[in-house]
Amino acid sequence: MRTHVLTSLFVLLAISCVPASTRQNSASSTWQTIAFHDLFTFPLPAGFVTRSAISADDTRAEYYNGETKLVVVWGHTESRAFSERRQQWMNDYEESTTRIGGQRANIRTYSQTVKATRIYHAELNVGNWEKGEVQLYMGIESNDPAILEVARQIFKSVVFPIPPPNN
Repeated sequence: MRTHVLTSLFVLLAISCVPASTRQNSASSTWQTIAFHDLFTFPLPAGFVTRSAISADDTRAEYYNGETKLVVVWGHTESRAFSERRQQWMNDYEESTTRIGGQRANIRTYSQTVKATRIYHAELNVGNWEKGEVQLYMGIESNDPAILEVARQIFKSVVFPIPPPNN
């Protein structure tokens, strides 16, 4: 009897795990790949749309999904200039350095309170941010804290062509 109960529990557990993994795989398959002027590609969750048409000469684009906004800029940063990168109003500040496409990349996340609403920010600067030599900037903001993990996934999945552009 005890073996039968354990076997039944195991089968029930195995069955209940299958839908969860299927949901996770189907969620990642709803992401779209954005090609930005043959300069790089990045994934974006379904539901994001551009506000205006992007011409071949644009080096900046904005993508929206409800209250969430993603800004993409080629050739310079839109990170605010401060004497110190971490300001007192930046809550839960985190900053890390990594490599994306063989290039140095800086990712920082923080939140701030604006008119009694918590806004979450994530920024990516590819290149030498300290010297103002940024090849790619991406910034995302939302009132949903889950956006910080989504931003990390987007940032770490940027793909540059090989060899990288000369800009």
